[in-house]
Amino acid sequence: MSTNSITPPHQRGYTTPEIFATTEWLAEHISDANVRVVDTDLPEDYEAGHIPGSVNPVDHYYKQSLENRTHIQGAGEFARTMSDLGIDGDTTVVAYNRLGAVFGFRLMWALHYYGHTNVKILDGGFEKWQAEGRETTTNASSIAGSTGSFTPRKNSDIFASRERVLDAINDDSTILLDVRSDGEWTGANKRGGPRGGRIPGAVHLEWSHFNTDGDIPVLKSADEIRKVLADVGITPDMNVITY
Repeated sequence: MSTNSITPPHQRGYTTPEIFATTEWLAEHISDANVRVVDTDLPEDYEAGHIPGSVNPVDHYYKQSLENRTHIQGAGEFARTMSDLGIDGDTTVVAYNRLGAVFGFRLMWALHYYGHTNVKILDGGFEKWQAEGRETTTNASSIAGSTGSFTPRKNSDIFASRERVLDAINDDSTILLDVRSDGEWTGANKRGGPRGGRIPGAVHLEWSHFNTDGDIPVLKSADEIRKVLADVGITPDMNVITY
């Protein structure tokens, strides 16, 4: 797939196209002192090759611990995780991964939850960077664990509590959107939990449906996204809780 055929983010009709960094922008700013590139894939993917200077989190789910995988890390633990990646209050974070930006967007949400909104997604991810013949490396960055002092400022407005979800089940103005895999939706894949299935009243649209097809997936245009959402009954006037 030619990267020239990919419509730039600012031409896709998004209301906030600035959340994307193009590969051209990153190539120009990769050495900026306040830019931190985060490879949000698994360590084995990072070790096989990554963007020079990028860092890799120990846990790209940012969960509390290996024993408790239910909740996001608490403020103190998340602050240490970000500080170990060289991220502080002045850092522009650029997140990327492979096969769509699912883990990059996870980091974006986690950072927004803790009050850091200066974060971008690399449009086209590692695939586009590679396809353009840009430099990659297998050397781990020396930045991780050496710089950064992250101060968390929790923003509970973007978090749906258990009570809020229970209220939403019978609220006609709110819809629960299950973006997990088909197997998780049906209950065939329990993901290590005691029960499978879904929240009553939820609709299902696996996260991959928001991406384009091909070797270099990017987020679909605004019109395309509105269409796939409308197909499962989600319109702009509704409140949406995703899980």
